[in-house]
Amino acid sequence: MNDLIQEITPLTRAIVWLRPEDISAQDHHYQAIDYLLNGLLTATLKENASPSTLLVGTNFANQLYVFATKKEYKRSELESFFTLLSKDMKAEERVLIVDDVNGRDGFLKQVPEKLHSHFHVL
Repeated sequence: MNDLIQEITPLTRAIVWLRPEDISAQDHHYQAIDYLLNGLLTATLKENASPSTLLVGTNFANQLYVFATKKEYKRSELESFFTLLSKDMKAEERVLIVDDVNGRDGFLKQVPEKLHSHFHVL
């Protein structure tokens, strides 16, 4: 859990969690992401076996977006996520990629040019 938690700063605006399958409490980064979302991931998983791919929490009094997706993501969900980020992303803010499937290269090719410099891989 510590590797992810240590990477989060007040400038972390979002986390992209690239996953091999549906979300499970046994996943390597599950506890850290649930901690960052104040239990929202667990609460959502209890309500819906296939939770939304976008969850919103708080990080240092700012919104923290967590976009959890499989390596074969839905293009419409990805575009909605990028649109959301584009609205108010500040130059110094960053998006952390947590890659559990070695899919970051394909994902980064989809990132719009104006957002590309914000993305960093854990």
